[in-house]
Amino acid sequence: MFGSILLRIGEDIDILIVGPGGGALSQLKGEIHVSGANLPLHILYLLPSEADRTEFVKREKCVPLAQLARSAPRPD
Repeated sequence: MFGSILLRIGEDIDILIVGPGGGALSQLKGEIHVSGANLPLHILYLLPSEADRTEFVKREKCVPLAQLARSAPRPD
């Protein structure tokens, strides 16, 4: 994740997905489109080479979803 949601000031959820292109990516895009149809999601897809070349993760201070899940408060 990245963007204003990490500062708790945004109303949209920015998610970066880094991975290979091709059929698997097309399928993932379709599934996210359907499951997130009613959510304020902004998804950015990058190939690994694009992510490395642009240094997007570092520049935007992206945080892995797994890290956010581990740090979230647990319900009692």
